[in-house]
Amino acid sequence: HRKEVLDYQMNDSNFMKMIRITKFLCRKFKEAVQGAAESTHSFKNLNETVQPAMVILWEAEEAVAQANRLEDPTAMDIYE
Repeated sequence: HRKEVLDYQMNDSNFMKMIRITKFLCRKFKEAVQGAAESTHSFKNLNETVQPAMVILWEAEEAVAQANRLEDPTAMDIYE
């Protein structure tokens, strides 16, 4: 009888998670859309104000980091 009660409890818990996940995912999606819009706005502001030479330097650093990240994970430290 104990096993049946535990099975029922776990099945009910999983069912409730399944029902509630849509609300959770919708909320997270809205937050992600808002975050992406804020990031896009910030990136555009930065891109408009920075010197073109700095953009070239950053792109070169990023290319090196991406090329070396598998052999040396510390190559990604440029993003910190």
